[in-house]
Amino acid sequence: MIYFIGDFHLGHRSILRHTKEQGTFRGGSTVDEHDEWVIERCLSVNPDKRTCWYVLGDVAMEIAKLELLNRLPGKKWLVLGNHDKFSSQVYLKYFDKLMGSHKKYKIWISHIQLHPAELRGHFNIHGHSHDNATGNDPRYLNVSIEYLPHNQPMSLEQVRAHWGLD
Repeated sequence: MIYFIGDFHLGHRSILRHTKEQGTFRGGSTVDEHDEWVIERCLSVNPDKRTCWYVLGDVAMEIAKLELLNRLPGKKWLVLGNHDKFSSQVYLKYFDKLMGSHKKYKIWISHIQLHPAELRGHFNIHGHSHDNATGNDPRYLNVSIEYLPHNQPMSLEQVRAHWGLD
């Protein structure tokens, strides 16, 4: 199974306040509770060693918090976000692949939404905005954790069904 999710913000001391101000939801009342909530939301889809994760940026604000990713079975690919500031060597301890953006399955996979002119007939799955920044444009799908239904990762099948892709 392939899953998409973004914007974990592990170890981010103000993410709970920030998202509450925007009217979105994240679990926990402390940083540690929040970080555990993020991992539990990922584990709620019952991943196994064959699972592939596309993590769409902004993983952790503290290097030590990256250790939590070891609890997610399977392969992990990181699409780097604006808060992913550690060296590639650090991320490659936890991720199998790093990328800036990626095009696969007729979908642009990125952290920040691509400009509409760059889509060229494709769709864009992204994180970053923590809200519905693209409005009602059906070519975009935000998978920032607090914006996802039940705060759960979206499977490739769900993404393809969302856009009616074969």
